[in-house]
Amino acid sequence: MLAACAPPPLWHKTGIAPARLHADLTACRVAAFAQVPERIRRYYKPADYITRPVCDAAGNCYVQRILLRPAQYERFDANAGLREDVAQACMADKGYTQARLPACQSPQGQKITVNTAAPLPPLSDESCAVRLPSGDWRIITPTTP
Repeated sequence: MLAACAPPPLWHKTGIAPARLHADLTACRVAAFAQVPERIRRYYKPADYITRPVCDAAGNCYVQRILLRPAQYERFDANAGLREDVAQACMADKGYTQARLPACQSPQGQKITVNTAAPLPPLSDESCAVRLPSGDWRIITPTTP
């Protein structure tokens, strides 16, 4: 449950504008998709059953099958992992690194305000990530008064 609140790994490059980071990430994802297109695969998952004995008042018994999960076909992109690796290599080539940071904790429950257009700060031990109203995460380095 707590992992859902933790920020994902975030791309970082000191001094870069968030709009530029977004543009670079989009360009890398598009390039990765061109280099490693989708390869959709399907596989069949058979139904899951359990059995249990059932007896009537006369002592006649039989085995009853109970369906736990119906059979289904599942689809997946066999190239998704490779495509993500290509996109990450592209970002690294552009000078970005991925940072794993904790979520920012505001003192006394105060709201943390973020200038969403400000360039990314240098990383330090105080750096953390704030979730924006858009759902995106933003790296900040709080200043101590």
